[in-house]
Amino acid sequence: MVASWGGNPEELTSFHVVADFRTPEARVFMRSDAALFIAGERGWPWKVMRVAGVLPTALLDRLYDVVARTRYRVFGRHERCMVPRAEFRSRFVE
Repeated sequence: MVASWGGNPEELTSFHVVADFRTPEARVFMRSDAALFIAGERGWPWKVMRVAGVLPTALLDRLYDVVARTRYRVFGRHERCMVPRAEFRSRFVE
């Protein structure tokens, strides 16, 4: 799926979200745009973060990079990815 949007699935170093991927209106979001999209989809209080979208993308991506570099120190690191529960598996692209 990422390759159809010009990305290389062998070199994924960032966060990608493909919204509405089963429709002709599919859109891809990367880095800070992806994080803000997910925040908006989560509902209150996360939805408030969408207002950050008025800031320049270059600034938001720099902030995203800082968080990406420090996330393991802040949130910890897991040896395996969480496997989504059955009711959520259809939301993921394989």
